[in-house]
Amino acid sequence: MSRKWLFVLVAVVGAITAFLSREFGLSPTFGPAAAGLVAVVVYIFNEAKADLRRIKAQAGKFKDPKFLITLISAIVAALGSSGVNLPVSPEVIIAVLTAIVGVLFKVPKPA
Repeated sequence: MSRKWLFVLVAVVGAITAFLSREFGLSPTFGPAAAGLVAVVVYIFNEAKADLRRIKAQAGKFKDPKFLITLISAIVAALGSSGVNLPVSPEVIIAVLTAIVGVLFKVPKPA
């Protein structure tokens, strides 16, 4: 079980417990919930700092054409699903961009 799923499990158990305590007239205390929330927030911020260090180490990957074309595909999909009228169908644009990415993955990198 990954760390993310463990936090999801704890959140679900906490939500069920809060719901049942309200339904049965119990008065939940704020202290333990706040302490648990602080612990989770500290963990998330430290993981975010570690992720930022890993991203900085891979900064060159943001200039990769495959990444940029895939990012454009995601933006086109978001625009198309939000009702923005594009000159060409979003499905056609995404299909062409996906084909380009497929070709780029098959082209060997220069040494």
